[in-house]
Amino acid sequence: MLLSFFRNNPYLQFARKYRGFVALGISCLVVTNSLEVSIPWLIGRALDHLTQNDPFEEIARITIIIVVVTLTLSLFRFLWRIFWARFHHAVADDLRNDLFFKYTDLSPSFFQKHKIGRLMSLITNDVNAFRIGIGPGFLILADAIFQSILIIPIMISISPSWTWKTLILMPVTPFLIRVVMKKLNSAYSQRQESFSEVSGVAQEIVSGVRVIKSFAQEHQQTRHFNQYSKTYENNCNRVGLWDAFFSPAMELPMALGCVILLLVGIPDVLAGAVTIGAFFSFYQYVQRMMWPMTALGISMSHLQEGLASHRRIQDVLQERSEVEDHGALELDHFESLEVKNLSFTYADKNAPALQNISFSLKKGQSLGIVGPTGSGKTTLIEMLCRLHPAPEGSILINGHSIEKIKLSSLRNLVQVVPQDAFLFSQSVSENLAFSKLSWEMEEIVEATEHVHLHDEILEWPDQYKSIVGERGVNLSGGQKQRMTLARALVKDSSIAILDDTLSAVDAKTEENILNILKNQLQNKTAIVIAHKLASVAWCDQILVLNQGHLEWAGDHLELLSKSATYNQLFEMQSSGGRV
Repeated sequence: MLLSFFRNNPYLQFARKYRGFVALGISCLVVTNSLEVSIPWLIGRALDHLTQNDPFEEIARITIIIVVVTLTLSLFRFLWRIFWARFHHAVADDLRNDLFFKYTDLSPSFFQKHKIGRLMSLITNDVNAFRIGIGPGFLILADAIFQSILIIPIMISISPSWTWKTLILMPVTPFLIRVVMKKLNSAYSQRQESFSEVSGVAQEIVSGVRVIKSFAQEHQQTRHFNQYSKTYENNCNRVGLWDAFFSPAMELPMALGCVILLLVGIPDVLAGAVTIGAFFSFYQYVQRMMWPMTALGISMSHLQEGLASHRRIQDVLQERSEVEDHGALELDHFESLEVKNLSFTYADKNAPALQNISFSLKKGQSLGIVGPTGSGKTTLIEMLCRLHPAPEGSILINGHSIEKIKLSSLRNLVQVVPQDAFLFSQSVSENLAFSKLSWEMEEIVEATEHVHLHDEILEWPDQYKSIVGERGVNLSGGQKQRMTLARALVKDSSIAILDDTLSAVDAKTEENILNILKNQLQNKTAIVIAHKLASVAWCDQILVLNQGHLEWAGDHLELLSKSATYNQLFEMQSSGGRV
């Protein structure tokens, strides 16, 4: 059991990994503590020389020693803080990187089951809690142990009787501190949770301020915000209450120990059994013993919190992705896509999202996918990009089963323009060149010209250096869609997948962009999902999906006569002037 503890304890695992920093930090701490506990003893010696009218040279010599000890102490205190800080910040960096890599590796279904706020809390709050546990928590514990080992023997050497009488209440301190820290940490957690709620409500209100004003709901939303703000205020006051208990809980046993020392020590000093210098030194050591006792309670709290946070982090790190990258095959070009009897059911659903879908597509051909909302169009392209697991042999690229192809190779073949136009809070050019490590401005400009966005960008104050804001908040819906389309054109991959890409642009702009895209995609394989039939009518082949089934496959004219769903969509959109 003990062996298992040392093998599985995360603190010890990281301490072994960074044993160089740990060894240097602990060594400097031991030197610091040794020098620190020598100062009261040296001052006591100086006082004895003074009261005994010894030559001034003796006092001066001790004073010089104290100065040297203090300077050396400062140096080693600086060093252990540097070494230990590098240790625990390196640990936090490891955990953050591990979590971030895991987030990028996990399937979309994982993020549908877990709140984004909780996942962000793991990579910030929980990582920091473990850092505090393995950093300050572990060091405080070591500091308390070393100081106790050094101070108590010196106190016993001065007076064994004084030692047990003054320290008899000290063991109570860790338990008092532990109780206060537990309450304080609970209050901290509630305060942090309420702060997150206040931030979330404030962000939502600010983001939706146009809707709030249009419905004249300013006062109601202010009251709504004030409720959360009041809860946060109450939790802050609760933190302040328990924080106020901390110092008394820490200082009371020490104060009682000092009182006991006065009661038992002064008679011995007056009787000449103990010198004034020894009494002063002992008094200093009683005060210094307050820290080790307090530190035990604080460190235990930090260590336990850190372990709890590490368990939460490990729960995510041990999650297995639905799609595991076991493929070894790398493709440098695209020749053909074949889908055979593809079926898929989401884990939290009973009805299949796709059932027995079959079709084929060759290099240079175009494929349109239409169907009512919820018919499985987006699920199908996500399967082609291997965001969900597919039955073995149901999707073949260049004749190879998709699970045998390395994920990075597969996704390098594809450029996807998703239905939800997502942009990063960066400049226009940085968003457009997202897929490239190096790029030329001419590529960016050419892509924006193709989607009729270049002239609009030139009207912005900073043009291509303009910051688009979080998720492209500074742009209209149509501008965001066209920018994501331009970003895909810059990538220049073999397969272009457009998921209802032009739904937010006007009919005239859509027609102009489609005409340009047809030319741009002549040498590519295009897969176009759309609700507007005008966006897919030009495709070589069109799939009509209905409730996860493939109702019919053919070109535009063939589907008008053979597919009831396609014909219905055509009539509805024709009457509205959309086809």
